[in-house]
Amino acid sequence: MGIDEYLNYALKTLFELVRIPTVNPPGENYERAAKLLKSKLEEMDFEVELIEVPEEYLDRTYPYSPKHRRKPRFIVYGSIGKGKTLHFNGHYDVVPPGDGWRHNPFSPTIEGDRIYGRGTTDMKGGISTALAALKYAVEHDMINYRVEVALVPDEESGGMGTRYLVEEVGIRPDYVVIPEPTSHKLIGIGHKGFARGVVKIIGKQGHASRPWKAINAFEKACEVVVDFLPRYWEVLMGRKTEFPVEDENSAHPSIALGGYAESPTRKDNVIPGEFYFSFDRRIIPEENAMEVVKELERFLRESASKAGVSIEVDVKSLIEASATPLDSLIVKLTEKAVKNALGIEPTLMLNAGRYDLVYYRRFGVEGVAYGPGVRGQAHAIDEYTTIGEIESVLKAYIELLRLFGGGCNED
Repeated sequence: MGIDEYLNYALKTLFELVRIPTVNPPGENYERAAKLLKSKLEEMDFEVELIEVPEEYLDRTYPYSPKHRRKPRFIVYGSIGKGKTLHFNGHYDVVPPGDGWRHNPFSPTIEGDRIYGRGTTDMKGGISTALAALKYAVEHDMINYRVEVALVPDEESGGMGTRYLVEEVGIRPDYVVIPEPTSHKLIGIGHKGFARGVVKIIGKQGHASRPWKAINAFEKACEVVVDFLPRYWEVLMGRKTEFPVEDENSAHPSIALGGYAESPTRKDNVIPGEFYFSFDRRIIPEENAMEVVKELERFLRESASKAGVSIEVDVKSLIEASATPLDSLIVKLTEKAVKNALGIEPTLMLNAGRYDLVYYRRFGVEGVAYGPGVRGQAHAIDEYTTIGEIESVLKAYIELLRLFGGGCNED
């Protein structure tokens, strides 16, 4: 297809994006990144606007509020053409780099086929590859339908940018492609949901020299967890999604406890009267999110009753599972594009982690996640992607854009 020019464009764009440390939280340098991306789309003759997410909206929805204050958020929304809409959605925010990098996380470094830097896999590599494919399609007169591009902030904090775009601005395309780093071999047709929150164990605070006069909330938390987990895991292992998954273990719902756990006293000679621990319950599409919360609370309260202790369960965030039907046009066209461009049979899967497809699916929009990246590199120290990944997905995107021009009128 003679795509070397466009591969180089993708790499150049990726380097430019990685050099802008769009760290979330709190949301650094978003305006810089948004203006760069706006200029890229305008160079391709897209009509582009910057949509600012109101601060008061984030006051209600941003989980790290008020860290977002005086740090404006912009959605880069571009469109070209008319007719059925193929919509690309990518997030330009990245998680904090953490310590221990061999390379500067915001100075992209090439070693062989690898490109190191924060966001190379998740997901500035995907944005850059999509832009390169769109440049190819525009310059080769392939667009006989409508293409939209939404480049959003705050996916790493729950998807506030996409949620605002879909729910408040009212952008509802026909089909969506999200360039999350599935790798060139995998197509995500949806993802699990989750219920996240904190369990508060209520005991009675006292002096460590007289433990018999206190009720140790930490010890009671241990009793609750030891009773709760085996009973609850038995229920979870009895459920299984019918959607394809990459790992058989991922076919079941799951529970993880203790990512956050502490006593507010933080003093070794004080018997804690309160103890907190977090939960992360992953939800499969066959489950109802609200019913999951009720069931989870019931199991926890049963275990607390056995331990003779009171608890409070605070659900901080709840996102339903989301999946596109396997016979959807966008699923079939993406499969065919990968086969045609790369000569491989891609694997369809329900992703274990959440991404922004859920906000589109709430309004019936069908979509897939498919993008370049190395599995296990998202959020990692010394995150990297490969030139080979970007080249492979670039070829698949170009073929998808070609196929959509013929296939979008078939339904």
